[in-house]
Amino acid sequence: MVSALDNTRMVSAQYALKNLRSSEDTQSSSAASILSSYGLDSSSASLLSNQALSGLLGALSSKDDTSDETDTTGDSADVTSASFMSMLKQQLQEAAAAEGESGKAHDMLAALEAGTLTISDPTQGVSVPAWDIDDPDEADTESKAGEAIDVSGWSDFLDAHLERGSDGAFVKENGSYVDQTNASHAFFGLIGSNYYYLSWPQAA
Repeated sequence: MVSALDNTRMVSAQYALKNLRSSEDTQSSSAASILSSYGLDSSSASLLSNQALSGLLGALSSKDDTSDETDTTGDSADVTSASFMSMLKQQLQEAAAAEGESGKAHDMLAALEAGTLTISDPTQGVSVPAWDIDDPDEADTESKAGEAIDVSGWSDFLDAHLERGSDGAFVKENGSYVDQTNASHAFFGLIGSNYYYLSWPQAA
C-alpha cells in the first residue's frame, strides 16, 4: 500500500520532471533562435552535440564587431597533424552512423577518403587538405603543411564564404551550405573541442 509520504514524493518528482522538461524546451528554443540570427540552421548541424551547440552559441554571441580580436574556442589543436585526422575520421564515422544511409556526414567522410575534404581554421590562420589515416599511402604521414589564410573571427569568415539569403540565413543547396568563393559544399561545426570549416567539391 502506498503511504502518504510515498505519494508526496511521487508528486514532487513528477513536478520536478515537468519543470526540467519545460526548462530544456525553453533553452532549445532560445538556442535555435540565436543560431538563426547568425544564419545557421541548428536542425541540420548533425555533428553538433548539445554541449557543442552551447559552446558555439557562446562563441558567436560573445563576438564584438568593433574588436580586432579573433574568436577562439577551446585549446588550440594542430589541424595539420595525423592525430587530428584520426579524430576527424572517427567523428565523421559516428555522425554518419547516426544519420543512417545518407547525409552530410556521409558526404564529408567520402570526401575525406577521396582526399577532397579541406579543413579551415581562420582563428589560427590555416587551411589544410584532409587525408585518410587508413590509406596505406598515408601510413607514414605525421603531418602536412597547411596553407596560410587570413586570420579572422568566425563571423567575418562565414560572411566572406557563405551567401546569405533575403531572410538573413546562409543559403543551402541540397542540404549543405555552398562556399561562394569556389562553389564547394561547406559545413561549420565542432571537431574535438574546436570549431572548423569543412568544404568539399560538389558532385559532378
